[in-house]
Amino acid sequence: MSYILLGIIIIFFLTLGALVIRNNFYNKVNRNFSALVLITSLWMVFNFLENEIKDINLASFILKLDFAFAAIIVYFFIKFCFYFSRIEFNKNKLLEFIFLIPTVIIFIISFTSLILQKIYFNIDNTINYEIGPLYFLYGVYLFTYFILSFGLLIKRYGKAYGLEKMQLMYVILGLFISGLFAAVINVIVSRFITDINILRLGIYGMVFFVGFTAYAILRYRLMDIRVIIRRSAVFTSLVLLITALYAVLAYFLSLIFTDIFGVSSLILNGIVMAILVALGFEPLKQWLSEVTDSFLFKAEYKPQEVLSEFSDRLSSTLDLGTLTQFITQKSLEVFKCARVSLFLLDKKDSLYKQAAVAGKESQYKIDRIDKALFARVFNYLHSQNQEKDIIVREEIRKNNEQLKNKVLDTLLAELDKYEVNLIVPVYSKDELIGIIFLGDKKSGDVYSDEDIRILEIIAAQSAVAMQNAQLFEEQKHFAAQLKIEVDKATKELKIANIQLRKLDRAKSEFISIASHQLRTPLTVIKGYLSMIDQKDFGQVPAKLANPLDRVYKSTLRIIGLVEDLLNVSRIESGRMKFDFEMVDVNDLVKEVFDELEQHAKNKGLTFSYLKPTKNIPAVKLDRNKVREVIMNLMDNAIKYTEHGSVIVGLEKLDDHVRFSVKDTGRGIAPDEMPLLFQKFSRAKGVQLVHTEGTGLGLYIAKKILQKHHAKIWAESAGAGKGSAFIIEFKV
Repeated sequence: MSYILLGIIIIFFLTLGALVIRNNFYNKVNRNFSALVLITSLWMVFNFLENEIKDINLASFILKLDFAFAAIIVYFFIKFCFYFSRIEFNKNKLLEFIFLIPTVIIFIISFTSLILQKIYFNIDNTINYEIGPLYFLYGVYLFTYFILSFGLLIKRYGKAYGLEKMQLMYVILGLFISGLFAAVINVIVSRFITDINILRLGIYGMVFFVGFTAYAILRYRLMDIRVIIRRSAVFTSLVLLITALYAVLAYFLSLIFTDIFGVSSLILNGIVMAILVALGFEPLKQWLSEVTDSFLFKAEYKPQEVLSEFSDRLSSTLDLGTLTQFITQKSLEVFKCARVSLFLLDKKDSLYKQAAVAGKESQYKIDRIDKALFARVFNYLHSQNQEKDIIVREEIRKNNEQLKNKVLDTLLAELDKYEVNLIVPVYSKDELIGIIFLGDKKSGDVYSDEDIRILEIIAAQSAVAMQNAQLFEEQKHFAAQLKIEVDKATKELKIANIQLRKLDRAKSEFISIASHQLRTPLTVIKGYLSMIDQKDFGQVPAKLANPLDRVYKSTLRIIGLVEDLLNVSRIESGRMKFDFEMVDVNDLVKEVFDELEQHAKNKGLTFSYLKPTKNIPAVKLDRNKVREVIMNLMDNAIKYTEHGSVIVGLEKLDDHVRFSVKDTGRGIAPDEMPLLFQKFSRAKGVQLVHTEGTGLGLYIAKKILQKHHAKIWAESAGAGKGSAFIIEFKV
């Protein structure tokens, strides 16, 4: 019976270790966990065999192996805990050396008489030993490494959030029970019982740690190996079913052919069976996949194919209704959930209104969402340093069991009522323009880390595509209105005015279409580069890391250029929206100054802020847009100043607030001054200092400030003598 129990446990250990390492070989947590279960399996075998072998020399050697491998187990265990606690063990060479050297020493002296001085058989043929002079040191080593490992997990548990906290809870619980079980058997029970079959139960203590970790793997996405398990389950079931069916059908076919032809034909049996297997293989495989989906694991999909299909459809469609319906329907098919709904922001009513829905009807219908609720939720989660924007209902619920936050209580009540499992925010820049709701998976499974990564990319692509569609709709509406105006103007301005209107419309349409054609592919490129950087497609060769980083940064610059063109289009068409509020200008300037201070220091510049001596009153303005203007002026001063200083100032003058940026840079020639705030205009020679400018920054800044009834101008003593840019806001 002991042989069978040991065999089952070792098979379980090795299978779990193989699945974990196969899922992600490059993940250090996976690799150390697999090494840990492999070495533990060997240790259990040695511990078992030391009392089964009757030769004293061989039994002594195996006993020493038992002690030596126990030392290796705690070393790999503390490495696993370091990586699981998000501490890069290998990057700190001193730390690695400190923990490796004692392990090597203990391993070596385990084969000497310093730990086990005398080894002999008891009367009942069980092995025994007398301790050596360093036996106490061996115990201190094991105890210290175990306590440190436990402490690392406890420390990380205190900082963990949501799903990670649940993973850690089960790993810590398994470790605690394993240690307690081994201590009880080896320290307490061994004093009263000498039966070796009972005492050797102590070696099975690690079953609790590995078992609880396995539960965390399946239930809470730890190391996320469920896809491999699902495939293995389908493949194994398929082989067993085909084998069984082949045997049964072959037997009955043999009987049938014997009755008809009077002889059993192996060749005829083989031909008929081959046809039946060929016809039934694919339907059988599909049926097994559906069965595993329905009660065990998530449905399988290929991320690259899903992203490619989303990219193709989103970049080729400008109709908003078609886009939203595709997003919900395709998400329903890919993630095998009960329901998917998409809400888009209606800025006029400050509500998120339902744009599309796919899947089964909910008991409670929802067609609009209060904007304020989700603003509070996302602001709160960001304040808690949540790493991703996607909200998982069960993660929030587990976390809120301790926090008892009223905002999250309200959110959870709504999610339960409307059967929502996952909330995917759709951002355009920093504005939440849409929300995707996903219901529970039909299989009852949780959403995996891969699901969440794919949804993040889909949300980014969808944001660009939907904004392009909305822009196109606005452009069509604008074109219709413009046509009416053109018809009226025809009577007054005749041919010249008509041509002017047509050119203006063509220009706006060109910018709109060009932006659509550029933004979506660029966002796809950015998404794929991000996935490559996160190693979703495997380890990136070292020689490709730098070129890929350059491509990623260039993509961001092109996206910035497209955004500038769109801003020009919105300004000139009167479609740029402003959100005016009372703003503390001093705080705003200080915020931008702090953000750019390190950049200036890296260039060796003196970068200072002359704080106002008088109290600066609040000014009514659009904070985000004015912040972009101030950021642009400070950044330009740093870019075009090779040495010297950049001084930022803010002061109160009568009924105005004056902001200024003065530098000792290349200056402005008198003949260049009138061109500064014109579209696509750059001073002579600046391309030698900064090659990536578009000549749109100052033009956009001037247009934005005109809407604020503010003034902007530049001053310079000439080329090479520095310059100053000044803004005056009316109080």
